[in-house]
Amino acid sequence: MRIANGKARYAALIVAAVLMLGLLSGCASLAGKFGIASQAYVDEQLAAARSDLQTEVEQTKQSVAENRSDIDKYAESAAQLEQLIDSVQRTVQTTDELKQLATVLETRLENLPVETIRQLVGILEQYLEGK
Repeated sequence: MRIANGKARYAALIVAAVLMLGLLSGCASLAGKFGIASQAYVDEQLAAARSDLQTEVEQTKQSVAENRSDIDKYAESAAQLEQLIDSVQRTVQTTDELKQLATVLETRLENLPVETIRQLVGILEQYLEGK
């Protein structure tokens, strides 16, 4: 029995060695069956990952370019708004100055005789007709 038992162990050892040799030597062809990655599989996966990464990089570059364009447009609009605000502020200031002058003029006109005011109106009408 010992001999048969030893032969069985020997046979099992040989079968295991053959299977191990097959696995190691044929890993490229057996890669998908046993979950062992071959060089070609790894290269394919790396190429796919690079392609995906390159696509994402290009999309990000495009998005950044669009954002820069939007930022430039907003900056231009902001500059135009600043100019408009400055213009409105100058108009308000000028209007306030004219109101003050109108008040002063009204005070002075109250002290002038009516005949002098009529003469001033006549002079102003002549001036406006000449324009």
